[in-house]
Amino acid sequence: MESKEELDLTLSLRCGTSQETPTSFLSLFPSNSFQTNLPLMETLSSNPDFNPNPSSLSTFSNNNNTNLSLPSCNDNVNLPNASVEAANNVSTVRSCQTSCTRRSKRKSETVPALFPWAKNQRATVHSKEYLLENNINTIKGKVHCKRCEHEFELSLNLEEKLNDLCEIISKGKHKWHNRAPRVWMSPVFPKCPLCERESSSRPIIAKNKKEINWLFLLLGQMLGCCTLNHLKYFCKHNEIHRTGAKDRLLYDTYKTLINQLLPGFFV
Repeated sequence: MESKEELDLTLSLRCGTSQETPTSFLSLFPSNSFQTNLPLMETLSSNPDFNPNPSSLSTFSNNNNTNLSLPSCNDNVNLPNASVEAANNVSTVRSCQTSCTRRSKRKSETVPALFPWAKNQRATVHSKEYLLENNINTIKGKVHCKRCEHEFELSLNLEEKLNDLCEIISKGKHKWHNRAPRVWMSPVFPKCPLCERESSSRPIIAKNKKEINWLFLLLGQMLGCCTLNHLKYFCKHNEIHRTGAKDRLLYDTYKTLINQLLPGFFV
């Protein structure tokens, strides 16, 4: 009886009819492949025609590992693209926020008129006709003596100073070649009433550019005391090209202010 049972067991193993999976057959598969493809393994093992050829199993295992590794490779390749796209989105949002902030901080063209002869537009004065109609005949401004440190208010007659300035322009504008003459670049300053020193008083120019007394500086021919930044500010708000030497910007400032007082005079 024992020999007959051993013979039946040997025949069943050779024909592949046993319901148990041999240990040698399981060792041919990697542990991860077996767990991943467990339904497939059960189907193959239940098939009586299945031949566990080691060479085919190794090929199956290699193919399976390759297929499993492809998604991870694709994910790694897409990671840099995703990070670049996210960085671009952040940059776009920041640029939009910056542009919105700049637009919100943009200066308005209208300001409070600090002088009766000034308009509520930046670096703009009323015409002579308007000033005379409103009995504005005297233009006042603050000056400071460099010698005695005395600060006082200086008054200038509108018609008198404007006529003197127009006479100078009529005589010399054709030979200035769009550059301010020396008398404008190095102005003659008024005498201090306290120490009586000639050409010692300098106009006080406001630190805030919108508060500059442009008409007072014009009639006193003291616009040359303005810095290049002051002149650029004036040209900017009067739509004048502001790239150039100081004598060119100073010439354009005189010309524009005269034309604001007397439209069409300084061509």
